Amino acid sequence: MKNRKKNRKLFTLLFALMLLVIALAGCGKGDKDTQEEEGPKKEFVYVPEYQQIDFGIDSENMNVNRTAALGDDLFMMVSAWDEENGSSYGLYKYNMLEGTNEKLPMEVGENDWPGQMCIAPDGNIIVVVSTTTYDLDENEEPVNYKSTMELRVLSAQDGSVVDSKDLTEVMGEGDTYIQQFSVDGEGNYYIFNGDQNIIITSPELQKIAEINTGSWVNSMVTTKEGDVYVSVYGDAGMEVRKVDVQSKALGEPLQGLPEGYGNSAFFAGTSKSLLYSGDQVILYDVASGEQEELFAWLDVDVNNNYIQYAGELSDGRIWAVFQDYETENSKMEMIIIRKEKAENVTPKEEITYGAMGLNWDVKRMIINFNKSNEKYRIVVKDYSTDDYQTGMTQFNADLTTGNCPDLIDMSSLNYTQYASKGILEDLYPHMEASGIKKSDYLENILEAYEVDGKLYALIPGFYIGTTMAKQSIVGDIQGWTLSEMLDFVEKNDPENIFDNGARESIFYFCIYNNIDEFIDWETGKCSFDGEDFIRTLEFAAKYPSYEEINYNEEREGIHSRLQANKILLMQSSISSVREYQMMTEMFGEQIAFVGYPNHERKGNLIQSTGGCMGISAKSNHKEGAWEFLSTMLSKEYQESRMDDWGFPILKSALDKQFEKDMTPEYYEDENGEKVEQEKTTWGYDDFEIAIYAAKQEEVDAVRSLLESAERISGSVNEQLMSIITEESAAFFKGQKSAADTANVIQNRIQIYVNENQ
Repeated sequence: MKNRKKNRKLFTLLFALMLLVIALAGCGKGDKDTQEEEGPKKEFVYVPEYQQIDFGIDSENMNVNRTAALGDDLFMMVSAWDEENGSSYGLYKYNMLEGTNEKLPMEVGENDWPGQMCIAPDGNIIVVVSTTTYDLDENEEPVNYKSTMELRVLSAQDGSVVDSKDLTEVMGEGDTYIQQFSVDGEGNYYIFNGDQNIIITSPELQKIAEINTGSWVNSMVTTKEGDVYVSVYGDAGMEVRKVDVQSKALGEPLQGLPEGYGNSAFFAGTSKSLLYSGDQVILYDVASGEQEELFAWLDVDVNNNYIQYAGELSDGRIWAVFQDYETENSKMEMIIIRKEKAENVTPKEEITYGAMGLNWDVKRMIINFNKSNEKYRIVVKDYSTDDYQTGMTQFNADLTTGNCPDLIDMSSLNYTQYASKGILEDLYPHMEASGIKKSDYLENILEAYEVDGKLYALIPGFYIGTTMAKQSIVGDIQGWTLSEMLDFVEKNDPENIFDNGARESIFYFCIYNNIDEFIDWETGKCSFDGEDFIRTLEFAAKYPSYEEINYNEEREGIHSRLQANKILLMQSSISSVREYQMMTEMFGEQIAFVGYPNHERKGNLIQSTGGCMGISAKSNHKEGAWEFLSTMLSKEYQESRMDDWGFPILKSALDKQFEKDMTPEYYEDENGEKVEQEKTTWGYDDFEIAIYAAKQEEVDAVRSLLESAERISGSVNEQLMSIITEESAAFFKGQKSAADTANVIQNRIQIYVNENQ
C-alpha cells in the first residue's frame, strides 16, 4: 500500500510538471503563432542609397520639370529662378550608375518654355518648346501675344539640335500647351492637349488619328515594347489603357493593378513593360498580365508623396528622383534601391503601428524615425480597405486580442472606450521617466485625453472646432446647452441657422457632440424618448432637406448674410491667429465662441492634427513604442509644426508661434521708407482680407480660446450616430411622428448600451 501511495504521489508530481510544460509550451506557441501571422521571415530586403544631385543651383529656386531615361542615363530639364534674370532652363545628363552629372549645351531663349520631354526610338531626346512673342505699345507694355510650339530633337550625346519641327499647325489655334506627350516604337507622336483628346501623328507630323479619352489623362508612358499607354480615371479608380491606333480608341484596362488614387504614377520598365509607383513599386508585364511586387516605399524609408520620377536600371535596381519640397533647403536626391539578402542587413526590433489609413504627418514621423533610430523600426499595419466597416471590424478585433499593434492610431477610434477596457497604456509614467514635464505643455489638451487621471493618447498639434456667433446678439458666453441654443434660434427666427443649413446637418449638429446628454454611461440609462430629443427632431424639421436646397442657385455670400443676420451661427475652426483675424473681420464685430451645444456648456472642441496615438497595454515593445511617441513632444518637432495647420501643444513653441504672428513684415518704398506689408491673404466664400501682424488683444483672444477647450471632437461612437441617422430619416420624410421615431431610437440604443457596458 505504501508503494502505491508513493507511486500515486510520483504520478501526481509528474502530471503537474507535464501540465506546466504544456502551459509553457502553449505560451511559446502563442508567440510563434503571432509571428507566423505577421508573415514568414523575408529572404530578401530592399535597401535605399541616396545620391545628392548637384546642379550648381540654389535648391530653393530650382525645380526638375521633366525627366527622360535612356538606359542608365537620366536626362533632366531643370528650371531655375532668380530675381534679376527671371526663369532659366538647362538640360542635364545624369549617369545613375556612376553618380556623375553634366550640363548639356541646350539653348533656350528668354521667351521659350521647354515642356514635355521623352526619348525617341533612335535614342535622341525630344523636347516640346513653347515660345511666346509679343509687341510693345507706346507705353512699353506687351500687347498682341502670339504663341508657337516647336518639337526639338536633341542629341543624347551633347544636346545639340538634330532636327526641329513646327507643332503649331498640328495643335491648332489657342492650343499652346501640351499636357502629355509620348513617342511609340515606330516614332509616332502622341499628344494630349488637355481637352480629352489624344492626337497621334506620324514622325513627319501627318495626323493619323484623334482619340477622345472621355476623361482627364493622368499620365502617358511608352512601354518597353514601344506601345503607348495612358492612365485615366474610371469607375473603378485609375485605369491604365493602351492607346490603340488601329481601332482609334483606348483599349481595355489592364487587370490586377492597384486602383491608384493619390500619389501613383506609371513609368517605362526595363525588365517588364511598366513600372508602377504608388504606395508599392510593381513591375507589370502587359502581354501576360504578370506583376512582380517589389517593395512598399514606406519599407525603404521613402515618402512616395515626394517622388518626382522613377524607373529601373539595367542591373535591376530601382531609381527615383526625390525632393521633399516641404522641408527648408530641400535638395534634389537620387534614390537607388537595391535588393539584398536579409541575412546581410542588421535587423532592428520591429514595432507595429496600427491605423485606419496613415496620416500624412505620421508617415513623415515614421520615416524620419526609421532612418535615424539604430535599434527600433516602425512597421505599419494599415487596416483601411475599400469597405471601411470591414477594416474597422478587424482593427477592433485585433485591439482586443494578442494581435494588438504596439502603437495604436486613435484618430478614428473612441479612445475612452478602449481606455476603460484596459487596452491602452498610461503614458504619464513614461513621460516622467523621460524627464518630460506635463507643465511644459498645454495641460488642458493633455487632460482632455485623460481617463481617471491617466493619459492614454497624445497628439502633436491641434485646432479648435467651434461655432461662432455675434457677441452683440448672443452675449458674452462661451458655451450653451442644447435647450439654450434652440431657444436662441427660435427667438431670433433667422432665414436659416447656418449657410446652406439642411435639416439633416442641423440635426446632426445638435446631437453629435451632445450625445452624452441622452446617455448616462455609468447607469446605462438612455433618454432619447424624452422631450429634449423630440424637440430637436421637430426643430430640425423646420428647415429644408438636402434634396430641397438648390445648391446651384445664386445667393448672397456668407459675409453679407452674416452682416444682415440672415444666418446666426457659423460652424468653422480656429487653426491660427490669421484665421481668427479673418473671422473677426468677416463678422464685423467681436465673436462669441459658443461652440457645440452640450450639457456642460463646453463646446469648443479639440481636433488633433498630425495624428493621435496611444500604446497598447499588451505590447512587448513599450520602450521602443514610447521612444517613437515621445519624438512628437520634442522641442524640435513641436517648433517644426509652427507653420503647419493648427497649434503646437508645447507652450514655448506656441509662444514662439504667437511672437511670429505679431512680428510685422516690411518693404522699402521708392523713398527708402519702411512700409509694413501684408503677411498673406485669407478668404472664405466671397470674403477676403489682407493679413498683417496681429495685435496683442487678438493673440490673447486666441490663447484664451485654446485654453478653454476641454473636450475632444469626434470621440462619439459612430454606430450610435448611424442608428440615430437611420431612424430619423423616416421622420424627416413624414413617415413617422417625432415621438414614435424617438421611441425606436431609444429602444435600439438602449439595447446597444446594455450590450456594451
